Amino acid sequence: MSWLLLVVISVVATSVANLYQKIAMREEKSDAVASAIAFQILTGLCYAIFALIKGFHVPQMWLAPYFLGTMVLYAAGTVCFFRAIKQIEASEMSIITGAGAIVTIVASMIFLKDVLSVTQLIGAACILTAVVLINLKKKSVVMNQGVWLALLGSALYGSAVIFDTIIIHAFDAASFIPIGSLGTALVIMIWYPKKIPIVVRTLRRVDKNLLIFSVLYAAAAITFYLAVETGALVGKVSSISRSAIILTVLLSTILLKERDNIDKKILGAILTTIGVILVSS
Repeated sequence: MSWLLLVVISVVATSVANLYQKIAMREEKSDAVASAIAFQILTGLCYAIFALIKGFHVPQMWLAPYFLGTMVLYAAGTVCFFRAIKQIEASEMSIITGAGAIVTIVASMIFLKDVLSVTQLIGAACILTAVVLINLKKKSVVMNQGVWLALLGSALYGSAVIFDTIIIHAFDAASFIPIGSLGTALVIMIWYPKKIPIVVRTLRRVDKNLLIFSVLYAAAAITFYLAVETGALVGKVSSISRSAIILTVLLSTILLKERDNIDKKILGAILTTIGVILVSS
């Protein structure tokens, strides 16, 4: 299978997964924290199957602090995202999460000694403009709790990428992702032990929408990894994958009827896509 087809599958899977996350969480009875744990367990199991097929390896002990760091950041970020999606639209979430790229670049400057270019500054400005644009209500910016949670989740995920980078440079990515996901679920359960019975009920009755979201999310990550493994340039694969932001906005408009301020959302999605590509360049 060509790398381009793998990236297209990843983009479509990501976009459709975003819709199912919103569908799963818009029910009043849905529990954000329990769903976050179940999501990490389900994706972790999908990743584990992939790792066993590819060949699973045990990480070296010196990587343990980095594994712990990334698990804690992803745990907090996942909870933020699941709480945010109960309050904002899938299209908004997709645009706002682009801000995570800015945090990654800033963190890489501090910890990995990367140099920030003018192009990346322009990209950061595009992303920030998009976030302000979609929250602009009658000439004033209105940021509700859901928006702030999405921004915090993006910042946490963006910071976790620094740990991921260190780990993947020294360890097999296919073996890393199941450990990371299942470890993240464990961290959340340690933080919220009272949610464990709800998680058990959620997994036992198999929430269809949450299951579809988890499987599609895992499929998107795996096909992205396979595309890079086939020899495609990481930058090229990453750039194309950003089109998932625009596709999510379009699909949420058609399928979820998220049609309020559609002009701002489309413009915001385009700005965010351009911004993330520039920031990642």
